[in-house]
Amino acid sequence: MQSTSCAMPTVWLIGDVEHPDFIESMSLLRATAQVTSVANSRQAAALLARAGSPPELVVLAASRPGVIHTADVQQLRRAAPLTGVVALLGSWCEGETRSGRPAAGVGRIYWYDFPGWWRRQLAAWADGHCPEWARPEGGQERDSQSSRFDFVTDAPPQQGLVVLDTTCWETAEALGDVLRPAGFATVWTQFDRHRPQVRGATAGIWEGRQLDGREAERLAAFCRRLAGDGAPVVALADFPRRDRVERARQAGAAVVLGKPWLNDDLVATLQLVVDQRGRTAAADVARAA
Repeated sequence: MQSTSCAMPTVWLIGDVEHPDFIESMSLLRATAQVTSVANSRQAAALLARAGSPPELVVLAASRPGVIHTADVQQLRRAAPLTGVVALLGSWCEGETRSGRPAAGVGRIYWYDFPGWWRRQLAAWADGHCPEWARPEGGQERDSQSSRFDFVTDAPPQQGLVVLDTTCWETAEALGDVLRPAGFATVWTQFDRHRPQVRGATAGIWEGRQLDGREAERLAAFCRRLAGDGAPVVALADFPRRDRVERARQAGAAVVLGKPWLNDDLVATLQLVVDQRGRTAAADVARAA
């Protein structure tokens, strides 16, 4: 059992915490939370009996289906009814047929979504707001609903212009509805078909499936088109495995998220890569001066 102490949220980790799928998530948690690694739910229950107070959050790391047992979750719930519980799912848990029926009150977050989700929860916690893990039903469901989409190509918006490369208009419409309230203008493009000339892009969002066939080439071409503006690209893919994430990064994507996406996490991730781009540009200017 390993722990660190600081003025941060208290998090207990149970399960396959050293699995390669979880390297980024574990590194982020250990840097931003008061973390205790626990071998199993029985050790967690024993620790709860000795501890003065339960943790704010328990993260159940499951690299494969069947790692998380309902009886273990129920035991944790009885021992610490106010503690939030989320399941961190690896590549082999992708899809509803593999991840199985969710335990009551346990939010499920795939490994590629967790860093963005955690940063958003940490910001809420730091501001004194209620993070999703503390809500009664374990947080937020995935949502990619759309209503209508507008092209915006003139006056620069508050956050900048995001170029969308999606497989269909409906996805671009949904993304536009998500990004517009956050201050981003959007313009739709499509590889080999609808390709307007766009200059001054702030970022790009590319949408595909599993990066099979020509998809990796399409993503690489999109990243090259935006490279002149120094615009980072967020790639959206269907339940991406680690090899697909690496393939997307090799093609030029800054971040890979899964579909269906979480609206808040997508916006937060986009703002993060845009901010990182701004800091990099500022550092380059300072070095050149």
